[in-house]
Amino acid sequence: MQPRQQLLDIWRAQIAFSWRPAEDGSRRREWFWGGRNPSDAVGDAQQLLCLLYPAQELPDLRYADPDATSDAVLDALSGLGDAVEIPIRIMRLVKEYMEKHVDADGVPVYSGGANMHRVDKNRKATAEQRAIDVTEGFALAIPLSLTALTFLADFSPTVDRMGRADLVEELHHVERVVHRRLLGAITGLLRSFAVSTFDADDDFGRQLIALINVDGQPDRKIVRRFREAAAEIIATLRTITVGSGGTAGVEAPTKLFEIGWSWSVVEKAPDIPEVSDTSTQRVGRAEDAPYLYFTVVALEAIATLFSDRVMRRNLLTEEERRLSQSLQIRLDVTRRYWAMVASFGGGSKWPLEDVPWRTTDGLEYDYYSLLVCAVATETFGSQRGGDDDLIRLANVLVELANRGRITRRPLVGDRAVEMHYPGVTAELAGIEKLDGPAMIWNMVDFAPLLLKRIYDAAGLLVTIEARAQLLQVADLVWDHLARRRIREGGAARLWDQPQQVFTELEKVFTDPSWHFTIRVVEAMVLAAQFAGSEPARSRSLEDLAHELLVEAEHIYDQELLRGSGSAGPALAQEIRSVGLTIRHAKEVVDERPGTAFSLGVKALIDLDRLISAGRDAETGV
Repeated sequence: MQPRQQLLDIWRAQIAFSWRPAEDGSRRREWFWGGRNPSDAVGDAQQLLCLLYPAQELPDLRYADPDATSDAVLDALSGLGDAVEIPIRIMRLVKEYMEKHVDADGVPVYSGGANMHRVDKNRKATAEQRAIDVTEGFALAIPLSLTALTFLADFSPTVDRMGRADLVEELHHVERVVHRRLLGAITGLLRSFAVSTFDADDDFGRQLIALINVDGQPDRKIVRRFREAAAEIIATLRTITVGSGGTAGVEAPTKLFEIGWSWSVVEKAPDIPEVSDTSTQRVGRAEDAPYLYFTVVALEAIATLFSDRVMRRNLLTEEERRLSQSLQIRLDVTRRYWAMVASFGGGSKWPLEDVPWRTTDGLEYDYYSLLVCAVATETFGSQRGGDDDLIRLANVLVELANRGRITRRPLVGDRAVEMHYPGVTAELAGIEKLDGPAMIWNMVDFAPLLLKRIYDAAGLLVTIEARAQLLQVADLVWDHLARRRIREGGAARLWDQPQQVFTELEKVFTDPSWHFTIRVVEAMVLAAQFAGSEPARSRSLEDLAHELLVEAEHIYDQELLRGSGSAGPALAQEIRSVGLTIRHAKEVVDERPGTAFSLGVKALIDLDRLISAGRDAETGV
C-alpha cells in the first residue's frame, strides 16, 4: 500500500487541481476552493485538511520548518513554491478559509449547503436552508483548527527568524481567527447532542426491541434488561448540564432511548452563556434525535481534542479545555451506549452480528452496521479487556467488505452498489421548517470508512491470526479504492470514480469529491501509523522465546565455568558475542518475541558450534 507515498501522490494531485492561474489573466496563481460540489464550509474544510492533516500526524511529512522539510515533501508540494514559500502559502490558505466562511457580521459559519439535496426537485432550497450550520461542519472545524494551530506553532520560530513584522502579525491574526472557529465548533457540538426517548410499544420502541432481542424473549424482559444494562449510562446523562442533552425523561422505568448527535443544533437547544464569544450560538432547527453518521463524525472530532499531540502541545485555551470536558463526557457515554446496544445480551449472537443494522426508524443498510462498528470499536478494545470482543467485531468488518461488494464482485442490479453511489441518504428532519423543501444528506464513504475501521481494529488486536486476517482484507479494500481513483483530467489521482469498479453506473465525474478524498487520506494516515507501531505479539511465541533464552543462558553460563571466556582471544571474543546476543534477546523478548526467538536460536547454534570445537580440540580431532 505504501501509505506515505500515497499521501505524497495525493498532495501532488491536489496542488495540480487546486493551485490555478488567477482568473484576472495575470501570472499570479490562486487557490481554487471546491471540487465536485461548489465551495462551502464543509467541503472546503475537507479540501484543506487533505493538506494539513497528514503533516501533523506523521512527522516525516511536515513542512512548517523549511530546514527540516524532506526532499520528498518538497517535491510533492513544489507547485506551491520552495521550502520557505510552502508554509507561507499554506498559512495564508488557512487564513483565507477562516475569513471566507463567515456571515455578514464576520461570525464563523459551519454550513454544508452543497451536501444537502432537495427531496422535491421542483422546489428551490432557501438561502437560510443552505446556510444552516451542520454537525459535520462543527466536527470538521475541530481537527482543522487543531492541525492549523500545530502548524502555526511549528512555523512561528521560522517567522521570528525572518524578522518580518508583517508575517509575525499575520500569523498571530490567523491564530486568533482559528481559535474563534474552534470555540464555536465546540459549543456547536455541545448544542447538537441529542437524547431521544420513546415507549417500548411505539414504533421506535418496537424497532429497537426487535433489533436487540436476538434470543426471542418477551418484550417486557428485554426492556428490563435494557434498563439494567443502561443504568450507568443514565446516571452519566444526569451530569450533562451544558448545552443540549441531559436525561430528557430517560429515568422513567418503561422508557427506551438513543443518544448521539443530530444533524445540526437541536431545536430548543439552550445557549451556553459561560462563553466569551456567544455569536456562533444560532437558533437550533434539527430534530432532537441522534443520527449514526453525524454521531460518528462528532465522536472522531471530539477524540482529537484529547490526543497526545494536543495535550502535549497545550494547544487549547483554558476556556476551550473547560468546554471540552463536557464533550468528553458525551463521547464516553455515547461510546458505552452503542457498544452496549451492539453487543446486547452478550450471548452467542450480538445485534451487531445480525447484519444489516436496523435503525429505530426502520431503515436497513450495511452502512449502518459499519457506523455502529465505528462507535463501538474503542469501547471493545479499551474497556472490556482481551481480544474476544474485537475478534467478533473484526469478523463483522470482514463480512461488510463482502456484502459491500469490495472483496466480492457485484451481482446484476445489486443493491449494495447504491451504498457507493448515489449513497445512503439521511433525511434532515426539521430543515423543512425554514420555508423550503425537505432535504437529505448523502453518505458515500463506505469503502474508505471501512478501511479506517479495519486499521482501528487491527491496531487494538493482539491475536496475530485475527490481525493478519484483517490486514489481508485491508489490502483488498485498498485495491478497490485504488481502482476508483480518477484517471484523467485535472482531477487525476484524486477520488472518486465509482463507475470504474461498478460498471453498471452511468455517472462519470471530472472533479474530485473532497468528502471522499479526505476519508482516503485519513485511512492512509492510520495505515502509516499502524506500520510504524510495534508488531503484534504471539503469546505462545513469547513463552517459547523465554524458554529458549533460559536454555541459551544456562549453556552460556556453563561455557563460562569451563573457562571459555578466558581462552584464546578469538574464542573469548566469540563467547562475548554470544553473551551480547542473549542479552539483547532478553531486552526485546516482551516487545518482539519473534526477534528474540531468532536471536536465541542463533545463540544456541553458536554455542553448539563452540562446544563442538572445544571437544574436537580436547580429543585432537
